[in-house]
Amino acid sequence: MIFSHSDCELVRNRIKREIKAMQTPTRMSNLPDEASLPKPKPGKGGAKKILFLSIFATCLVGGAAFWLTRDEATREQIQNQATDTVNNLTKDTPLAGAGSIAEPVDTTHPTGQNTDAFVSAATSQESPPLTADSAVHPAFVEDLAAWLVAQYKQGQRNGTLAVSVQSINQRYGVNMTGLSGNPQSGRADLLRYVFNPPVIQEIYTLYVERFMEALRRQAAAKSFTHEQSQQLHMAVAGHCAVLASALEGIAAVSDLEKQFETMRKNSQSVVDINSQMTTIVFELDQLRDDKALRARINAAQARLDSVSNRYRKALENRSSAQRALVAAIRKGGGQSLDEDSLLFLAHWVDRRLRHQPQAVASVQAAAGILRDLARRCTQTGTQTGAQQPVAVGGQQP
Repeated sequence: MIFSHSDCELVRNRIKREIKAMQTPTRMSNLPDEASLPKPKPGKGGAKKILFLSIFATCLVGGAAFWLTRDEATREQIQNQATDTVNNLTKDTPLAGAGSIAEPVDTTHPTGQNTDAFVSAATSQESPPLTADSAVHPAFVEDLAAWLVAQYKQGQRNGTLAVSVQSINQRYGVNMTGLSGNPQSGRADLLRYVFNPPVIQEIYTLYVERFMEALRRQAAAKSFTHEQSQQLHMAVAGHCAVLASALEGIAAVSDLEKQFETMRKNSQSVVDINSQMTTIVFELDQLRDDKALRARINAAQARLDSVSNRYRKALENRSSAQRALVAAIRKGGGQSLDEDSLLFLAHWVDRRLRHQPQAVASVQAAAGILRDLARRCTQTGTQTGAQQPVAVGGQQP
């Protein structure tokens, strides 16, 4: 409840009237004289009323001080005014000095620290530092490092890292190695949790140093020389940079959802026409087996030819839509990723967009951590000077 200045003034006026009435002698002749009146017990009557009114006024003014402002200086000023008001009203009464009730209560910790801050600090001190995520386990980081080292093929001068977005999705999107849940029911829940910008960043920050150490350890376990380990890190850096560029290109397409909708319609048209073709082919084969009249066979063949032409047109429309999407993506990045992989990654993003409105921001966040990982791996791969270029995805850069 908020009390205005006029409310407080009304209360103060009422207190004045009550006190004046109690202090002014009654002169009405028809009232009993003083000796015939019952004597009140000490501490009751007027003093009790004054106490009630004083406390009531204090609550009103104190309430106004609390609700009208949270500023410390202003709150103290209003509290002082409340104290002076009550002290003036109770002057020369048994409750003189009752305004001290309005004084603020010290809510600080005995050491002088604010209670809320003290509790917060105590809680933070008691909470151990986070060392693992509940959904993305340390086993994921260890497995990723071991898998990348296993996929690295050494060469005479450099090596190749035979991984792709399809193989990454197969290992961690289908098998879910080191991740919570199972492919049948847990994958969607995991993606809803992980594919959010703050979660992506938090998990990366939690595990990036552990991943870098695991990558070095796995390379040493395979007896990689120092130069081979550097080349491995450069290969990982190259893959991360390529994926980051592709994700940036996808996120930069302004009409991404519209283009995906066109592609879905074209793809559905291909499926529908193909189903019609299958039915007509079966019918035509049946007519031939039954040695039907030539007219019926020719009519079925004509329908098949017409549907085949529509099918070819639908395929062309689908391919055209795919090429348009790839071109739009490559305006913003993804130039180094092959068309099939780029479309695979784009369709993966499309599925996230249909279920998670913040998917574009998540794509950008994922690109950001891949850029940072590429930088870290490049630093490790060039610690002793420039190295021979390492092939990415089995192709020379």
